[in-house]
Amino acid sequence: MLGKKIKIDVDYLRPNSTFIYPLISEDGDIVLPPRVALTAEKINAIKARYGNILYYNDNGQMAVIPSFRMQIARNKSKEIMHEIAQSHKISKVAIHEAEKVIIDIVNDLTSTEILALNLLKDLKSYEEYIYNHSVNVGILSAVMARMIGTFNKDEIKNIALGGYLHDIGQMQLDKNLLEKEGKYNITDIQKMKRHPQLGYETLKKIKDVHPIVLQSVLFHHERYNNNGYYGLPYENLPIYPKIIGLCDIYDALTSKRPFRSAIEPSNALKAILNAINQQFDYQLINIFINKLGPILNNTQAFYTHNDICELNTQELAIIKDFGINDMLKPKVIIFCKFQRTGEQLLARFYEKPLEIDLSQDPDNRYMIKIINNYKQLQSIQKKLEEKKLL
Repeated sequence: MLGKKIKIDVDYLRPNSTFIYPLISEDGDIVLPPRVALTAEKINAIKARYGNILYYNDNGQMAVIPSFRMQIARNKSKEIMHEIAQSHKISKVAIHEAEKVIIDIVNDLTSTEILALNLLKDLKSYEEYIYNHSVNVGILSAVMARMIGTFNKDEIKNIALGGYLHDIGQMQLDKNLLEKEGKYNITDIQKMKRHPQLGYETLKKIKDVHPIVLQSVLFHHERYNNNGYYGLPYENLPIYPKIIGLCDIYDALTSKRPFRSAIEPSNALKAILNAINQQFDYQLINIFINKLGPILNNTQAFYTHNDICELNTQELAIIKDFGINDMLKPKVIIFCKFQRTGEQLLARFYEKPLEIDLSQDPDNRYMIKIINNYKQLQSIQKKLEEKKLL
């Protein structure tokens, strides 16, 4: 079985990357065997011989979670969602069965190296989306929890279960609201903001539901800038709903919705980078991008050479090469700094731009944003061309 043909842009491969499937050329020649680590020299040699585009055939057989396990989880999600929609309640039996599904998934995740995830993305309706989304967020949350490295197996199970059940409160909302095309108005938003509380109240009626699960369902829409659904102080919240909230955003961005198309993984990772110190803290996003990012984006970098980025020091820089050990610390040319004069925020361009590898920077600079506003980019690029930096 050939499976899905995945295109790879050689320009954005990182040294030390490996693939679980062989990389092949347009003509079907094997360019790189599976599990062989790339070096800068190998990447250059591949480009010289085969050009910039390679492929691999993902047959799904190397995914750490078998497809049948994903379908079992999806079907159980459907049962739970239907039960809540009809009765506004969930039975202890349903929780127990959901827990068994999650235990099987966590056992798969913790028994082997995580090299590939096949998320459920066959979305024909809102109902299909919500069933698949619950599975995807549960799995992503479990993977992230494992990669953080400080949680035991039981904690990972409950984080995954919290992700799996995080949106059950939506089943108590008006179906027309959930399936609405276009932007929500203020009334719609206020109604939607009820779903974490509704989900929490549904679960807390069941004896012995773990606090990690309850906290994850109730707080997964709280944010770093304290502008989440309930405006709670981010620093006082446990880490579990933060993990689930971040995974929730990634899966939502990369899923087709009634009001927009799915976003490519590379652009979703840019959006998550741009949420540093706005929606989530730097440490959490750094783990997501550096640990999950390569798995989700076929081991490719999510930014490109000559992208303009903002640093934590309020400086702007041109990206010249990828961060090998930390994607948020690439090689850059720093060319200006923001300065506030009264109510105005101005960019002061340096006479001598600073070329630096952020991974070795004594001042601990790192990226917090990729500039993607078209007008801003035009203005900055015009100035850079005048200074012959582009």
